[in-house]
Amino acid sequence: KILPRDQCDGVKKFIVGVIIKVSSDAAAVEKEKVFLNKLNIVLIEIVKQEWPRHWPTFISEIVGSSKTNENLCKNNMIILKLLSEEVFDFSTGIMTQAKVKHLKDTMCNEFSEVFSLCNLVLDNSTSIPLVQATLNTLLGFLNWIPLG
Repeated sequence: KILPRDQCDGVKKFIVGVIIKVSSDAAAVEKEKVFLNKLNIVLIEIVKQEWPRHWPTFISEIVGSSKTNENLCKNNMIILKLLSEEVFDFSTGIMTQAKVKHLKDTMCNEFSEVFSLCNLVLDNSTSIPLVQATLNTLLGFLNWIPLG
């Protein structure tokens, strides 16, 4: 909120770029596991501030990039689960009720894209870690998945 828009975008692009670089390579993921986890947490904090107003394409970007690399897809599943937890489980007292409601509504409205990605992974992937991450992500969604 304090930084100028161009600096916010620069920080966001930098964090996303490092996450993509590290999480796209299995050896780097293993070597930099703690670092990647911290980057994911930083990204979630950015998303909570930027999405959907200043980053309306976040969900479509994360879904699209997931289709390029299984290692990246696994990390993106972790990010989606973290976002779900932040918005639906841990948001009370941290964000305003209006902000929480807006994020919940947006997440519900864009859930079909995420669910399609999960279906794609479960139908096509032979990677056990990716399937496990996808199932864990879906498990995190169970308490709020929109019906209908």
